[in-house]
Amino acid sequence: MPAEQGQPLSERELEITALVAEGVTNREIAERLFLSPNTIKVHLRNIFTKNGVSTRTELSMMAVQEGWIVLTNIENEFGVSLGEVQAGETDIVTPQFIASWSWRRWITLSFSFVFIIIVMVLPGLPVRQVASTGPGQIFGPAPEIPGQGQSDADGRWKEGAPLPVRRAGMGVASLDGKAYIIGGINAEGTTARTDIYDIITNAWETGQPRPVALGNLEAVALSGNVFVPGGCDSDWIPQNAVHIYKPQTDTWTLAVPLPQPLCAYALAEFQEKVYLFGGWNGDTYTALGFVYDPVEDDWRSIAPPTVVRGFGGAAVIGDRIFYIGGFDGRRELDNCEVYSPEDDEWEVCPPMLQPRGGIGVAATTGRIYVLGGGWSSFLGFNEQFSPENGQWTVMDTPMVGEWRNVGAFVWERSLYVIGGWGGSDFLNLTYAVEIMPFRVFMPGTFRTP
Repeated sequence: MPAEQGQPLSERELEITALVAEGVTNREIAERLFLSPNTIKVHLRNIFTKNGVSTRTELSMMAVQEGWIVLTNIENEFGVSLGEVQAGETDIVTPQFIASWSWRRWITLSFSFVFIIIVMVLPGLPVRQVASTGPGQIFGPAPEIPGQGQSDADGRWKEGAPLPVRRAGMGVASLDGKAYIIGGINAEGTTARTDIYDIITNAWETGQPRPVALGNLEAVALSGNVFVPGGCDSDWIPQNAVHIYKPQTDTWTLAVPLPQPLCAYALAEFQEKVYLFGGWNGDTYTALGFVYDPVEDDWRSIAPPTVVRGFGGAAVIGDRIFYIGGFDGRRELDNCEVYSPEDDEWEVCPPMLQPRGGIGVAATTGRIYVLGGGWSSFLGFNEQFSPENGQWTVMDTPMVGEWRNVGAFVWERSLYVIGGWGGSDFLNLTYAVEIMPFRVFMPGTFRTP
């Protein structure tokens, strides 16, 4: 459940608060508690929200004032003991709801009301952002984008049970209340692992591994099974093998191979058929299109997209398939193309707010959600697209900087993102956000401490 101001801190959050008061850095806290730095950041966001503070100093002062930590062994200039916070020796008192708030909370609340009034009274103010068009090169403000600043998500990402093995470039498909994480790349190379996430119980179990260890691949749910084509090995050599995982029996079967070996493609299921776009063929990135018919167990060529790329993403809205973003070997792309299976034709849709490659793409509530990226440009937000009005809008991100080759899926009204590459290490994080209509995204309210 999203953190709200006034909620009591959990035992873990109290432990982290005590370490913050000691002056320990996020990385050191992570090492002491055997957690990832990103997990510590998420906990701190929740702690800040619950206490209505925005800095570590404010949090430390509040912890002392509220009596959550007990100080010992510090003397002032008159020889009176004032206390000292020591790691491993901090007495923690569980905070309770109190009838009166401290002056700091009232000030924070007052500023929040003022900000909300400004947002409501001045909705027409244009929102402008700095566009990154290359590795660290900022060329100036992007054109004004009508509607930017609205979001369907409630802005509160919550962390789920971590992926059992850190990895990126895996296939992800949701089916009957579970998500299937197939293959991918970890610190040892490509893997054949099958991990199964129970969405209801927030728990993981292990399935039968795929017969081959491949990464940079996609997966989709098809006729009650999980369909996984191709992928690359540890030497970036693509394969054409297509496997189908059957959850009922925890077994794998072979389907007809891809027309050519591929990885880093985009994949989508539409009306019991699988559509594949682009990808890496071992020599270059491609602009191609294939459709798989499970009744015929056969692939056939379809109209290709116009832009050569890999590491894009695809999602279905209505009777159309959107093919978004990607990487062409030199740079990330902001392209958006839309394919009509009925007409076998492509059209251009509005580009994203910033170029992105290695993205997770999913669709629900009539909108497309693009998560991650940050290949050669700084990732500061996720994006969502409304085909109804043709507009891209900003959406909060639980991670900033470089975060790519993630897995994304939706279940009911919630959006999930798993794993990925964080710039210096493979990730095992699981994040979820409930998609709520008619919510307003207020820039700056989702802090990254």
